[in-house]
Amino acid sequence: MPSTSSPEARIVEALVYRLTEVTPTVLLGFTALGVDEELPKPAILVQLESLQEQGRQGSRVKMQMSLNISVVIKTNEESTYALMDLTRSIRELFSMGERWVPEARSTQLSEAQFDIAPSSAHLSFADLKLQIEIVV
Repeated sequence: MPSTSSPEARIVEALVYRLTEVTPTVLLGFTALGVDEELPKPAILVQLESLQEQGRQGSRVKMQMSLNISVVIKTNEESTYALMDLTRSIRELFSMGERWVPEARSTQLSEAQFDIAPSSAHLSFADLKLQIEIVV
C-alpha cells in the first residue's frame, strides 16, 4: 500500500486494503462501465464520489466522505448468490463496531443495488454507497 501524506488519502488506502479481505482484486478509481474483460473476477471497484466539509474546530475538520463500491463478477447461474455473499462480506467488514481507521467516526452502507446480466457472456454487478464521517 503506497504511503501518502493526506489523511483523506490514507483513509481511502485503508478502505481499499480492508476490502482485499473480501477479494484480492480491489481497484480504486474505476467505474463499472468499460471494465476490462481480463480483470480477475470477482473484483471490487472503488470510486470516491464526494468529500464534503461539515465543520471546523481549530485545526480539526469534520468531513463526510462518500464512496461507491461495486462488486463485479462474471455472470453464471450462481451470480445472484455470489453477489449476495460478497456484499454481505463487505457489510460485515464495516459493522463490527470497531474503528478501522482512527479518523473514522462512523460508517454507513446503503442498500445494495444489483444488476444481473441476462447471459453468461456479460458481467454482473452489486453497487453499494459507503458514507464515512471523519475528523482530520
